[in-house]
Amino acid sequence: MANVQHHSELQAFTQSDHKVLIESASRSYANATRTNNQPMLEQAAELAFQAWQANNRYIPGINLIARIAMHRGRINEAQHWINQGLAIKPESTSLLYSAGHIALSANDLDNAEHYFEEACKISRVSTKAATFLAHVKLLKGDFLDAFQHYRELIKTHSNDPQVRSKLFEASSHIVADFYSAELENDLLRWFDFDDVDHIQLRDLTTSLLHHKLKLSEVGCPLEPEDIASDPLLLASLTRFYFCDPVIERLLLTMRQSILMSSSRNMSISNHYLPLVIALAHQCELNEAVWFINPHEKNLIDQLENLASKILKLDHLKYTDVQPILLLVMMYRPLRTSPLFEELHIHQNKADNSETHDTIVWPQDMATLMDIAFTTPYKLKELAQHIPQLGVSSNDVSEKVRAQYESHPYPRWSSLGYNQPADYYGSLQALYPGKLNDLKRPKKEIKVLVAGCGTGRHALRLARYFYHLNVTALDLSLSSLSYAQWQSQRYQLANVEFMQGDLLLVNRLGEQYDVIECSGVLHHMKDPAEGLYALLQQLKPGGLMKIALYSRQARTVVTELRQELGNNLPHTDDDIRCVRETLFQQKSDDWQAILSSSDFYSLSACRDLLFHEQEHVFDLQQIRSLIDHEGLKWIGMVPPNGAKKLAQECLQLSPDSLTLNDWHTLEQIQPSLFAGMYQFYVRKPFQSV
Repeated sequence: MANVQHHSELQAFTQSDHKVLIESASRSYANATRTNNQPMLEQAAELAFQAWQANNRYIPGINLIARIAMHRGRINEAQHWINQGLAIKPESTSLLYSAGHIALSANDLDNAEHYFEEACKISRVSTKAATFLAHVKLLKGDFLDAFQHYRELIKTHSNDPQVRSKLFEASSHIVADFYSAELENDLLRWFDFDDVDHIQLRDLTTSLLHHKLKLSEVGCPLEPEDIASDPLLLASLTRFYFCDPVIERLLLTMRQSILMSSSRNMSISNHYLPLVIALAHQCELNEAVWFINPHEKNLIDQLENLASKILKLDHLKYTDVQPILLLVMMYRPLRTSPLFEELHIHQNKADNSETHDTIVWPQDMATLMDIAFTTPYKLKELAQHIPQLGVSSNDVSEKVRAQYESHPYPRWSSLGYNQPADYYGSLQALYPGKLNDLKRPKKEIKVLVAGCGTGRHALRLARYFYHLNVTALDLSLSSLSYAQWQSQRYQLANVEFMQGDLLLVNRLGEQYDVIECSGVLHHMKDPAEGLYALLQQLKPGGLMKIALYSRQARTVVTELRQELGNNLPHTDDDIRCVRETLFQQKSDDWQAILSSSDFYSLSACRDLLFHEQEHVFDLQQIRSLIDHEGLKWIGMVPPNGAKKLAQECLQLSPDSLTLNDWHTLEQIQPSLFAGMYQFYVRKPFQSV
């Protein structure tokens, strides 16, 4: 009897002991993954193994060992533990969920899908298996299935930033085949989400509107009053700029009609007021890229003059100036109108005098005025405090700077969502076996973003990668003020913005572990000179990401620039006129341009077609460029569709492709690098 009691006590002690070990291992594992601490990860592995020795059938312990092995990069070992656990408990959702992640880390999407599906069959609530099942379908390119999964998930996970982001990503690949009131209601609900990229809903929304409004090349059969009150159209106009010639033509016609009828008596009918406000939003978003005929331009000039006189009056109310201001704002972003400064003058007088009243905007106009009036003023103030490297004497740099001062590009609203990750670890996963010696410095990885524009990529680096210290350099103060404003909005302190020519980058006085230079060198007078200047600030063994225009992908753009010759447009009116001419020609020759989303915003259109300076490259020129500097080729960032194309044509994965292989794929699919060649190179270590 005594022996039985002793055995029972020993068994209870062992069970208690292994649970304590698991709890300790779990804490170490959580801390290790959060801080990327390898010694702590090793400690977690040792504790978990000791727990398994104490109880080799305890499922949470086996699952933890598998996950730790996965994070140590030991995929086969992780799968071994998962198999052992599933042999004990085949219906374990935690093991199936971990098995899905292990398959994901091995890029085995089929097995990942299988494991997540099995976990969902058992329970859709006990893990995030349903979320990752949708994610795998998205990675596999099963966009419709992914969209349907996320559409269901968002009903119960509307506050989950990952689900929101992936829903929008899946939506960007979907168009509607018919009108659905249920889908419209979903879109209207999604439009209210904060910190998401509503542009990703554009194609789906546009296709749904085509069916709902029965739009075609010959027009719209609905009455103007019905179009003007359509909730989906009104909401869309305030969330993104449209990239559709048919919708653009419809809205141009309605805008002109409203202007003509409203300017006669200086008032806007209540029925059309929501559409006018929405069109003013659209003008802010697309920067007045739509064509304006001479008669409209003359009317808008007259309205601006009248509004200017009204603003000089005392005791203004919004009703005194609102109708005229809104009619002007359908055609011109407020920041480009003389009324912008005059409104501020009036505001300052009101703030500093008892005899003047500030204008209080009605609720339906308040958001518009915050975007069009308040934010641009904040940007002007921010520009005054951005550090500068000094003035470059390069004439091309000055022309490019002037372009982006007047047309900062791109204007963006959201950083999107990513799981935070290790920068070097992500590159090692992208290029297996090529960067195994990369180790994070004791402090932070110093990154220079050379030519950061309006800052979205620099801020994404700072937000979604651990232990980065980012310096972001650009020619344009207007662009940098926008970046700084977004930095404050997202409360990111590990980014420093600097104005200056990258030819003066030595004045930073820093050596960087990583330099990213995307879409910049091809806008310089001499790209090789720019590359050389940057390499002087890159540490030996440091990495550089470069993005350059593809000659093949930009063939039609080059042809248009050559056809325009010396008549390449430089003013906003010129750009609008060229756009209108391309629309009117209805030629297949320019269809690739009309299909580009960049054609539908003024700054983007100028950047796409009418840049002050651009070079285009082929892969042989890129080889010569990097060979001349003695750089080591790491690999191309695979564009969309590259993985499938490489497998079908070469039976190879993208990470193993040579420059010659990429050249072969580009000949098969000329638009493959429409988003530029993007690739990594490495600076050699100094010889001893």
